[in-house]
Amino acid sequence: MTMQTPENELRVAVTDCLDRRRTALTETERVVAALRGNVLQPRACAMAVPMLYAVWEGYTKEVLQLYIEFLEKRSLPQQDLKPDMLAYAWSGSFRKLTGNLTHARKVELIERFLGSLHDTLRFEKAEREVDTKSNLFFDVLESLAACLCLDVSRMKAHEKKLDALVNRRNSIAHGGRDQKLSEADVAEYKHLVLALIGDLESVVLDAVTAGHWKRSSNSAGERSPRARGIGGVRAVVGRPGAVDW
Repeated sequence: MTMQTPENELRVAVTDCLDRRRTALTETERVVAALRGNVLQPRACAMAVPMLYAVWEGYTKEVLQLYIEFLEKRSLPQQDLKPDMLAYAWSGSFRKLTGNLTHARKVELIERFLGSLHDTLRFEKAEREVDTKSNLFFDVLESLAACLCLDVSRMKAHEKKLDALVNRRNSIAHGGRDQKLSEADVAEYKHLVLALIGDLESVVLDAVTAGHWKRSSNSAGERSPRARGIGGVRAVVGRPGAVDW
């Protein structure tokens, strides 16, 4: 009997999520095929595109949420995490840094951040929900992945086709010009989504195996360019002795 560890629980949950999405893709393709030769098939092909996109976005959102839950279950000390991960986890606190802060307020915030390094990792509600912008283009995926220390470089080959799928879905969903789509187009988009969700499964599980969130011993002082500006905040060094948020 396999021991139930956070890692095993995540693998089972991600596999189940993938299986459910594969079933949805197959069912969508079958609906289109069932109307072959029917005057309504072109309409069914157009309607299939938003469904195929929804499978991609829904899968990504669910899997990243599962990954975040896994990280929290690990009770990871924040001082051992990469800055990218902390920048995302602390996004809610960064959003509060608006207006002119008094010196006392700055000191309070610094003490809070320094003190929290000894706490275990916890994400705020907005970050747990994973914001896909309702338009999961490749650059949105890439940004989310950077925040969660995931390497999606293997998925770069799908960028143009994925962006084309998102744009076509938007055109159909928002009542744009009629899309002349065929059963072959639906099959192509289905295979694209299958490749994307399969790759993302590997990305997440590889990160779990390698512990990509861990801060390396020689990373002190390093800061990923993608971590800058997380939550819409960027630290800018101003006059000597002051840091403006």
